[in-house]
Amino acid sequence: MHLWLPGLASPALTTVLLLAAFFLPGTLALLPLKPGWPAAIALGPAVTLLLYMAGTLAADALNLPWNPATAVGVVAPLILIPWLIGRRFRLRSTLVPSGLTTATKIAVAAGVTIGSAVTCRALLRGIGNPSTASQGWDPVFHLNALRWIQESGNATPWGIAPIFGAGRPTYYPSGWHSAVALFPDVTEAANLSSVIIGGIIWPVGLAFLAAMILPRHPAAWAVTPLLAASFISFPSAQLLRSGQWPNGLATALVPATVAVAILLLRRLAGGERGQSPRTEFVLLGAVCAAALAGCVAAHPSSVFAVAVIVLPFAVAVGVPFFLRGLRRRPWITGAATGVAVIAAVLAYSSLAGSKLLAGVMAYRRQVRAEIPDSLNLALFDLPQFPAVHAPSPDDFNLLVGLLAILGAAVAVFVKDARPLAVAWLAFVALYVLAAGPENGLRWLTGFWYKDTQRIAPFIAMAGSILATLAIIVLIKALTRAASGMLPSRMLPPSTLPSGPAPRRWDTQSVLFAGCVMAVIAAIYLGSAGYRSADRVAVAGHNYITSGRPGHGVLSAGEQHFIQQAGAMLPADAVVIGDPFNGETYFYALTGRHVVYTQLGSPTSSSAAKELLRTGFSRLHTDTSICAAVRKVGATHFYQDVAGGSHGSASLKTWPGFYNVSTERGFEQIAAADGRALYRITACR
Repeated sequence: MHLWLPGLASPALTTVLLLAAFFLPGTLALLPLKPGWPAAIALGPAVTLLLYMAGTLAADALNLPWNPATAVGVVAPLILIPWLIGRRFRLRSTLVPSGLTTATKIAVAAGVTIGSAVTCRALLRGIGNPSTASQGWDPVFHLNALRWIQESGNATPWGIAPIFGAGRPTYYPSGWHSAVALFPDVTEAANLSSVIIGGIIWPVGLAFLAAMILPRHPAAWAVTPLLAASFISFPSAQLLRSGQWPNGLATALVPATVAVAILLLRRLAGGERGQSPRTEFVLLGAVCAAALAGCVAAHPSSVFAVAVIVLPFAVAVGVPFFLRGLRRRPWITGAATGVAVIAAVLAYSSLAGSKLLAGVMAYRRQVRAEIPDSLNLALFDLPQFPAVHAPSPDDFNLLVGLLAILGAAVAVFVKDARPLAVAWLAFVALYVLAAGPENGLRWLTGFWYKDTQRIAPFIAMAGSILATLAIIVLIKALTRAASGMLPSRMLPPSTLPSGPAPRRWDTQSVLFAGCVMAVIAAIYLGSAGYRSADRVAVAGHNYITSGRPGHGVLSAGEQHFIQQAGAMLPADAVVIGDPFNGETYFYALTGRHVVYTQLGSPTSSSAAKELLRTGFSRLHTDTSICAAVRKVGATHFYQDVAGGSHGSASLKTWPGFYNVSTERGFEQIAAADGRALYRITACR
């Protein structure tokens, strides 16, 4: 473990401040309502995102730039609101089960800590130097969006796209950006945010969710984060290989949000002991709504994930509640049902009329895999698609996957867990549909852009809890049988199969704890450290640089060159070149504007940008080229060796920026290893 500590020690201050940025505002806002420290910490990041969204809108209305000082100034008053409410109204009981023994608290803390450490270690090893820029498709845009927020001061969902304000403002979820843009080094902060999101927010939320789903099995709260660390789909694949930083943050917020939604449902249905007053429901509903709003601030698609998980629980508690209501108060129940149906119809109509949602649902996605490969991917968390790399037995998360399947079967007999098994099956089905081939039901996965990488984490979420349930049920049965074979004098009279936890370690508890630890250790060791090499390789996919210039968005030494060369440019410089070959990083790394700011739709329907893509090299012979250069404002030209990245072949896709005659009309600023930066003088 000492190998990764230096990588964390160097940017230690950024790490600590990121933790504060994600956890502190929301946790402080929740504490006066008395949900308990564990719940406040688990729900803190979601509420923080809501506060940031409100803060960015307030800052924009007041014409204040979004920066650390403004963030504190506008968010602090918002935090005071729940403190004022908490002086009169607060939750009567904490959101986590009370009366826990010290041993249980230590076990849960240890489970979350170890699971977090295992995940953080893999992520940090994959990233390497946190200041290394990710070469992922999405991160190229997100890094530039962070820099644009710092330049424009606008972090609202309608302020970050398009970058440079070049066009009509469009909605883009800015929750992640609003937090990370508060840090001067956007590259380092973005990378370390992945560690915070996947290595801390995720396991804490999973432990909280396990506590809500399996309140009678405290061991599950400790074991779930340990088994969740065995999955590649999250955080390694979605956060780092796919680079879906905003969506990944939303994914990490889902477990805690679902947990409080389940608790609210159970209390509304009278599933909790005692009758809660109306203010209790209002406060709990407000907390749930705030967490859900935080998910929306991170990425709206998380709402549909929450719906898929919560719906089985709503049916499980709602049907008995509805039947009781029909018997006792038929008119009121009928009216409430009618209102609910009307609300559902209105919500559906609103969603159906959304052009933004329609565009997302109609997103075209190539076929990734077909049955049985898609089932293997969904159930056993393969690191790569079989079409890309034929899987070997070591690629399967076999033991945890089989335990999840067994846990789904066990859940049939465990009332609290039954809805979770349904949700798990639903996500497996959605994954298979998203993978392909195209069919009449694939549109259902349009909420996630038909992207398996966005659905797989929820299989991991539910699967880790189900696998934990299987382990606990099996070991409890075995330890009870073993305890029955021991002499009666070794069992204290207070040992009972149910009821309050004993205040001392009895033989059965010792056997149970020892067996659980042995099973987890066996799974970890038997899977080569939870497939450690694969988790690191997937996490590091976008951070590997080729020694051949031109190959990859950034090749070896290119980031350093761009940073050095960019520092030589005037503040108003605008760089043009192939965005798939380094050009776009001039803005993210140095703050100098670029013509092409992203890899997806880089020309943005601009005739001038499209002309330069193919014809920049004709600058000396075609007067329209200089007109286009002046139109986009380009002052400098970045040229690298022809190569390719992300399926873009330099000479075929961006031919205008290769074989350019730079002997005249250009003034060299810097050059090294086949790459060079020039001042454009031909179009003055």
